[in-house]
Amino acid sequence: MSAVSKVGVIAIGTDELSIRPKMPISRLFYLMGYSRAPGYWRDEDVSLSSDCELVSSIASSFIRQVKNATVQGLLQGYRTVHEAVPMIRGRLDVAAQIGRRAGLPLPAEVSYDDYTVDVAENRLLLSAARTLLTVPRIPESDRQSLRKLLLKFDGVAAIARGSALPEIQFTRLNAHYRPAVVLAQIILRHGSLEQPSGKVRARAFLFDMWEVFEDFVSVALREAMGSSDGRIDLQYTGKHLDVGAKVSLRPDIVWHNDNVVLAVLDAKYKAEKNKRFPNADLYQMLAYCTRFKMKVGHLIYAKAENDELLHEIDGADIHIFSHALDLEARPENLLQQVQNLATKIVNHSNVAA
Repeated sequence: MSAVSKVGVIAIGTDELSIRPKMPISRLFYLMGYSRAPGYWRDEDVSLSSDCELVSSIASSFIRQVKNATVQGLLQGYRTVHEAVPMIRGRLDVAAQIGRRAGLPLPAEVSYDDYTVDVAENRLLLSAARTLLTVPRIPESDRQSLRKLLLKFDGVAAIARGSALPEIQFTRLNAHYRPAVVLAQIILRHGSLEQPSGKVRARAFLFDMWEVFEDFVSVALREAMGSSDGRIDLQYTGKHLDVGAKVSLRPDIVWHNDNVVLAVLDAKYKAEKNKRFPNADLYQMLAYCTRFKMKVGHLIYAKAENDELLHEIDGADIHIFSHALDLEARPENLLQQVQNLATKIVNHSNVAA
């Protein structure tokens, strides 16, 4: 099935289906890690053989990184606490006291800074470890290691399922947590767990290759074009194709300056092969070019038979380039491909025109 682009594992009852990526697992990790921490994540952060199972590789790598991060103990930090107490501690929250206690003196609504292990970094690691324990096909030895890790996080609250993941600002104080936190964010962001009602238990842990590819291309191009004039926006919204604003547009990447669009790009893991709507990617890019008054549009795919194709639109002064990135290239070579692509985009932009 050409439309299938997920990798991971699905378990329904006692039956399991494992979907392996075509690329080496370490390269898949690199793409996901770079999207979370560009300029930091390295290919050697996850050194795995290509024949490893994806989910077991994730588990073993996560365990190793968490152990490295917490070898000297859990990270601690200050967290603002709001609570009702029998005596005043810290600062009295006057508005909460009046609103919730109708002016009664006790209990007192207070806020104070608590030095605790219950910080965002530890919450991410704890939540990711709990998530991995529900995933099929993880070796029992890794499950035992995950259970032991959970004991370290006494006093840490897990992130509620469905809640937004906290964004971490790294400094010299928490830099040693970075590899583990990036992996935790990957696990919690890309892992999907389903438990439908009924007698048959179903579990899934899946990564969407479309999303992995689009995230990497978007972030890598933003980094590559950072020195160029203008601003890079990802998942550009708020624009419509028609006057009545009924058809919304959302290109993956827009490079613009003072509300003038300089280049518009879309990242596609695979070329669209819908028999009912052939060449849908080209039609979509043509709509972007028409709306933003662009003479050139760019489609970016994973490695294909042709490195680059040019489509000159008949009856319109519009050219659409189809570029391809070799995802199996070494990270430094892959980033050089992105840099070369960024140079082409700048040369073909409305600035050059």
